[in-house]
Amino acid sequence: MSERRVTRSLTRSACAASAAALLAVALAACQGSPDSWGTGVVKETDGFGDYAETVVSVPKPTAGPRQFVCQGPFAPNTTAINIAADFGQANVISAPVMEPDGSVANGTVLLPGDPALRLDIAWGDAIGMTNPRRVAFTEATAWSVNGIGIGASLADVEKANGRPFRIQGFSGPAGGVVADWQGGRLANLGSGCRLGLQLALPATLSDQVQGRVAGPKFFSSSDAAVRAANPTVGLFWVLYR
Repeated sequence: MSERRVTRSLTRSACAASAAALLAVALAACQGSPDSWGTGVVKETDGFGDYAETVVSVPKPTAGPRQFVCQGPFAPNTTAINIAADFGQANVISAPVMEPDGSVANGTVLLPGDPALRLDIAWGDAIGMTNPRRVAFTEATAWSVNGIGIGASLADVEKANGRPFRIQGFSGPAGGVVADWQGGRLANLGSGCRLGLQLALPATLSDQVQGRVAGPKFFSSSDAAVRAANPTVGLFWVLYR
């Protein structure tokens, strides 16, 4: 017996779309309740040509904490078209975003006018805008990943990771960036994703304490000097394999 593989398509439709329009990707969602951008259609197809359509609610992010996962509209097989179809074309723009290697290329920005909910998405194919590589969050984001958000403590991150991790010394633009999760949970978020994170030192930290964790070297998060510096999460991003 041959195996049937089902492929989910994140096609969304406007509320008043006709039956023919349901077969195409709609780039705007209708207005519904305050917690929804309206309804959409999820199409499921397989190698035998069979398909099914399910009407679903398109959730609207709120100002409260949002848990980011590499599924649904942010799955590894998503595209800029899917993002626009899910969240509405008016909430998505094309703009330069940071690539995993630190360079800048054209990408997708979701909710550009709302720093608490904005997401910058870099693509493996910057022309076709497919194959997501990096999703970045702002310094004021309300999103979290595995319970980790802006301002989370060193102890919070270690708990989420399940063990200590290695960070770069607190000097230069990459200061405080996690270099290795040491096999912890944050190295594998599922769906081929891992967390990127940069810790920030308190503004009131003395030069003496800061000097103990500075320089071009690596520290364990369990290092006494790092714990004394009491860094917190300043930035984070998600990387796709």
